[in-house]
Amino acid sequence: MKKKCELLIPAGGVNQFIAAVENGADAVYLGGKVFNARINAGNFENEDLKKVVDFAHLRGVKVYVTMNTLILDEEMSKALQYAGFLYKIGVDALIIQDIGFAYEVRKIFPDFPMHLSTQGSVYNLEGVLAAKKMGFERVVLARELSFDEIDEIAKNDDTELEVFVHGALCLCYSGQCQMSRYFGGRSGNRGQCAQPCRLPYKVLDEDFRLVDSFKYPLSPKDLCLIDQIGDLAKIGVASLKVEGRMKSAEYVAVVTRIYRKYLDEYYEKGWYQVSDEDRHQLMQIFNRGGFTQGYYWGDPEQQLISGDIPKHRGVKLGKVIKQVQGTSLIDVKLYRKLSIGDGVEIQGREVFGNIVTYIKPLKGGLTRIGDLKGRTVHGDILYQISSKEQLKEAKETYSNVTLSEGKYMRKTPVNMEFHGQFGKHLTLKITCCIEKRNFAVVIEDEPDLIQKAFNKATSEEDIRKQLGKMGNTPFMLGKVGICVDNDIMIPISSINDMRRRGISELENEIKKAYHREDKKILIENTNYETLSGNGEFYFYNTDTMVEMDKEDRLNGAVAVLPIIDFISDNDKITQKAIELGMKEVIPYIGNISKGKEDQFIRENFELIVETIRKSSGKIYIGNICWIEKFAKAGITVLGDFGLNIFNGFAIKGYMELGMHKGYGSLECIEDREQQFPLMISQHITKGEWLIDRRGQKIAIKKNAAKDKMILVAENRIKNDKEPGTEGRVYMI
Repeated sequence: MKKKCELLIPAGGVNQFIAAVENGADAVYLGGKVFNARINAGNFENEDLKKVVDFAHLRGVKVYVTMNTLILDEEMSKALQYAGFLYKIGVDALIIQDIGFAYEVRKIFPDFPMHLSTQGSVYNLEGVLAAKKMGFERVVLARELSFDEIDEIAKNDDTELEVFVHGALCLCYSGQCQMSRYFGGRSGNRGQCAQPCRLPYKVLDEDFRLVDSFKYPLSPKDLCLIDQIGDLAKIGVASLKVEGRMKSAEYVAVVTRIYRKYLDEYYEKGWYQVSDEDRHQLMQIFNRGGFTQGYYWGDPEQQLISGDIPKHRGVKLGKVIKQVQGTSLIDVKLYRKLSIGDGVEIQGREVFGNIVTYIKPLKGGLTRIGDLKGRTVHGDILYQISSKEQLKEAKETYSNVTLSEGKYMRKTPVNMEFHGQFGKHLTLKITCCIEKRNFAVVIEDEPDLIQKAFNKATSEEDIRKQLGKMGNTPFMLGKVGICVDNDIMIPISSINDMRRRGISELENEIKKAYHREDKKILIENTNYETLSGNGEFYFYNTDTMVEMDKEDRLNGAVAVLPIIDFISDNDKITQKAIELGMKEVIPYIGNISKGKEDQFIRENFELIVETIRKSSGKIYIGNICWIEKFAKAGITVLGDFGLNIFNGFAIKGYMELGMHKGYGSLECIEDREQQFPLMISQHITKGEWLIDRRGQKIAIKKNAAKDKMILVAENRIKNDKEPGTEGRVYMI
């Protein structure tokens, strides 16, 4: 039988962490103050991390720490020292993006589990196998996979798979986005994403006319797969992941409770049906114009996008009948109950809202509410942004509870055996099992504490009652065995003292079992340098190259072309390269080859290898999926920008798969005049151009397979750089 699927919940701070544990998380993922892709979340200081790890382990909950940013060579020592701290305090796994960091972690901490972040851009079986070879025991799959694609991977390999089931979606494949860094200098791969996808853009056609499109064409709805978690568990997915390290503790509490409820129901009955009330609860706590099931059933096309509001929309509550002239009161027709303290918003020509401070029922089924300052007209829709009752119930699951005291709901059952006979020591044995680890402590007390009962003997029920007084410990009483002589008296204070000492020792034993010994951290200097790309012209499609002439200064340069075009139009490309005086042509496999490109490679692999051998003998590969296969076929593999090589250690890591040399991550490019890709998306936006609020133009291109969108900033200067002087030149 397959291992039960875990429910993995985010925590951006201590309150969120407690809310996750108390509402049923099997595991919690969180970040510290460094090397964390959500650096703007509350996150955890080192002392708090020690406490939350112990708190979780005492309750059978795992803790995964995100060290999922790209790391510079000069930062590697600090990153590994921090990993050493996490290793020592008993963190269950690291979630990692940087392959160089992973390479060093595996070498220094071989028993420290590593999960490859979704920013590793893994979306097929080949990628999972490559990650496994590099030491990852789990892969967080790209959000763009369908159920059938996840199922295919699960059937063919036993590597643990982690799948997002709820929360915000990136429009770009995670790990491949440069939008925030390019326009605002804040890198998503370094933990500082400014979310430019949530901003408004005008969409234009090729003649720069406005296209009928969304105001926020790059802003997806939030994912909700509450109806599909049973199917994912059935096929062997190891972990169901909720997104949201920037979300509130109330959000964490609500979402965790509902997903816990239905995952348990699935395992109990083999099926479940989500109630309308629970769907409403999920919508109420956070949604962006409704939910999407993402790519679970295939391409959702325009249904993926949130539309005209990129933030929480709430749930439809009613409609405006009229505004009371000269006041901040509005008469509305309500579809659901509204209470003082609820948050509402009117979304009409103007968007405005407030906390409701006034409610008065009117004749005709209308209700007058306030205080709402803004202009509205008949028919505008009223949304409930927050429910005071929902937030209160959610808060009760974590408020008045700390990491060291409180009335906890989540407790670990312990079994007890109590023995008391004349002339022998009183003994109390306490046992429990956490994550298949068995723990036991034995407490003894002096024989002379046992006295002959002159009035009332100490009964088994008396003993059981005292043993069950767990208070605010992380334990609850499970099975109890009591063996005492008849007609004896044992001081209640002694029983309580033995219980307290036993629980304290058990707690220490459990904590100690997860803690690890210090490791000596030695780092070898890396002398590996990335490829400079000097003299290379990188083409998004062959047409751009074919349309060029000798005046375009390509003499002696290298053309880097999509693998599909390179094979399909090889004769034309070769002739054109000769005409332009180019030194050589090197094909590339994109940073995301999922779909038609993968299919083309699988179906034509031998032809591709033969054609490359007759040409340069080299290929650029931008993802981990295809490196090993081409290297084993004798082709010189050059790692491309999609591998996010940010340090020399990453080159060593990829060399294990067969990479010869590697081109640096786009994070290394500081030239803002370049037309390098800002985003690659499975979603294809209408139109040919996006215009941001500052008037900057972004070209909407397609990859060679025509099944993905690539966003490229309009070049601010012409592509007239001399080959060999400015590194790689990206050509649109």
